[in-house]
Amino acid sequence: MKKLAVMLLALIVVFAFAAPKLPWIGADANGKAGGQFVVGTLSGPKTVNDIVAKETSSTDVIDMFMGYGGTLIERHGVDMEFYPAVAESWEGPRLTADGGMEVIWHLRKGIKFSDGQPLTADDVVFTLNEIYTNPDIPSSMQDVLKSTNGYLPKAEKIDDYTVRMYYPEPFRLAFRYLGGMYIFPKHIAEKYVKEGNFEEFWTVDAINNGEIVGLGPYIPVEYVPDQYVRFTKNPYYYKKDANGNQLPYFDEVVFKIISNQDAMRLAFENKEIDVYAPRGTEYAELKEKEKDLNIVVTTAGPAYGTAFITFNWNTPDPVKRKWFRNDYFRKAVAYAIDKNSIIDTLYNGLGIPQWSPVSMNSPYYNEDVVVKYEFDLDMARAMLELGGFTWDENGQLVDEDGNPVKFLLTTNAGNRVREGIANIISDALKQLGMEVTFSPIDFNTLVQKLLNTGDWEAVIIGLTGGDEPQSGANVWKVEAGLHFWNYSPKVAEYVDANDYYLPDWELEIDSIFKENVRILDENIVKDYFARFQQLVSEHLPLIYTVNTLRLYAYDASLRNVKIGPLGGTWWNVYEEWKEQ
Repeated sequence: MKKLAVMLLALIVVFAFAAPKLPWIGADANGKAGGQFVVGTLSGPKTVNDIVAKETSSTDVIDMFMGYGGTLIERHGVDMEFYPAVAESWEGPRLTADGGMEVIWHLRKGIKFSDGQPLTADDVVFTLNEIYTNPDIPSSMQDVLKSTNGYLPKAEKIDDYTVRMYYPEPFRLAFRYLGGMYIFPKHIAEKYVKEGNFEEFWTVDAINNGEIVGLGPYIPVEYVPDQYVRFTKNPYYYKKDANGNQLPYFDEVVFKIISNQDAMRLAFENKEIDVYAPRGTEYAELKEKEKDLNIVVTTAGPAYGTAFITFNWNTPDPVKRKWFRNDYFRKAVAYAIDKNSIIDTLYNGLGIPQWSPVSMNSPYYNEDVVVKYEFDLDMARAMLELGGFTWDENGQLVDEDGNPVKFLLTTNAGNRVREGIANIISDALKQLGMEVTFSPIDFNTLVQKLLNTGDWEAVIIGLTGGDEPQSGANVWKVEAGLHFWNYSPKVAEYVDANDYYLPDWELEIDSIFKENVRILDENIVKDYFARFQQLVSEHLPLIYTVNTLRLYAYDASLRNVKIGPLGGTWWNVYEEWKEQ
């Protein structure tokens, strides 16, 4: 592996993030205002506080009132360029004479939060210094923002509309991460910070209490658990279209809570929701119905997200902990995953075997370095034998102490694809003599078990992805907030420090995620992430299954739908509208 020091000599480097011609995404839109946009979701939010949220059921709601143009910069879903948003221009990122790195943001004048209060540099400085980098408010964001030597960035106000953000050492993702930070309204949030109860800020009750304030295009104003979240237009949203009309176009957005995918498809066909993510098994049938249903059904390349099985290395049962920490046990499970069967039966051929923790669309993806475990039950049995397991006279798999291997496997109920993956894997593991009990549960309950109680044994779940592997720092650093298969006792109270197991390869991955961010040569960064992919595939803390192609269906009356590498059917919701 190449070393880092060479990059510290590059003091004259200025990174080229020139602003594209559009003043903001949507400035060239031409549409009609009015109507309602309805999206289906499997679960309601647990919180609307970005610091607390760790699940998409919550972050999807937060994105609406804090994202979609509510950040300093915004990334286009099709051309993947960064565009001005709340910041109309910037200087840097650039290295400084003292070896640090800075970005200077110039804010638009006249922007207001949804309650009519003006946005100033004070809000941006407060957000970074008092919330996202506040040691008394721990968050996954800090896992991502920390530099190699553990420094967090700081912001300083230059004037009411100019903010300087600074790292004391190079941080190659400063522009992307700091520019994409959600901005909290200081006039509302500061009270909670000072009183030390920020985690109580913006619970879901805040929606119905009318307390939510943001810079995004829509504000949640009504939440009926198990039914819907309703948003109305932010009356002060700053974006305007090509004709000078204020965006967004839709009067309302509704997240309709539908507890399973079958019901969601029915709702889509009945025009109760406007967009739908078809499963592979549904794609061809929906495609044939395009004209009859007046819908558009299309596909794009591999999705960024992941689906994997993982085991709890700190499960309360010490016998099972020992199995789950055994490399050979996990390799046996990897060999027992029939990915082609999953692709054929659950994705109707519209999937690709996944071997790497890095998304296939990422420039850092490197298939050449990963170990592939093609479906082979004989190899699985060989791995189990190497791991000290044998079989009793009844064919039951037992460990070296004679304990029968049996465990509970779960996933989020209602996700038929994950349930199908669980059934296929369970059947194969049973052929290996394991006793697997599959029990899907509610998504938010599952997240609670994974992140807070440790009361789980094996799970099939997924993570959102992207083109930048470092965005997984909150998953892969050993003390990160989403390192849920092997939480550090410093993070999870239920983990016994005297029984904590931390192999060298986990420490090496931790080091990769800490060190790569000060590397400013992309080729060297690729070397770091190649090693990361190799280690994960060799040791399998997460055992990947299948990467689906991105499948989309939406009502044909929707306009300005722009599907691209980073965007689905509503990444640009503020400029979408519906032909009546």
